[in-house]
Amino acid sequence: MQTRNALTAALLSTLLAAPAAFSQVDLQTQPVAAEAMQSTIEGEVMVVNTETRLMTLKTADGTYEVLHMPPEVKRLDEIKIGDMVSITETTTALIELQTGRDAGAMGAEGDTAVERAPGSSKPAGTITDDLTLYGKIVGVDKAAGTVQIKGAETTRTFPVEDKALLDELKVGDGVVAKFRNVISGAVTVK
Repeated sequence: MQTRNALTAALLSTLLAAPAAFSQVDLQTQPVAAEAMQSTIEGEVMVVNTETRLMTLKTADGTYEVLHMPPEVKRLDEIKIGDMVSITETTTALIELQTGRDAGAMGAEGDTAVERAPGSSKPAGTITDDLTLYGKIVGVDKAAGTVQIKGAETTRTFPVEDKALLDELKVGDGVVAKFRNVISGAVTVK
């Protein structure tokens, strides 16, 4: 009877320990490029069309800009001719190289968050779009200075600015591109 209990205990300990061994992920991540861009447009509202979701601004230099307002802008009907509008768009990108047994997953995931500015009587807020793309290196051409990456839907060739990086890249490595686009806007009365 004791050997049966010892066998059961050994089997249980093996089964309980097995998921831990399989759950260990072999993945190292290294950032290889980052970039950020920001632009701002400010102007007086000249036209607001709630049906087409188009708004025309007259900027300080006298030019006109026609903007398409995304569906996330819920209070478009509260924006009036003569209001002043300021919109800032910030886009960031981070490219990471993944190595290890578990590198090279393919796919995409994204999320959009909308946040209304607290306490604002006029329309104001932020729309944040996050997108992460996963791919796998399927070719490295050191002579041409390029890397070929297979994504979920397509395979593309990209130039590599830092030629020293080509020595680190190998077929099977994963590539993760993270993009964030943040649009902040506020309406003020002229």
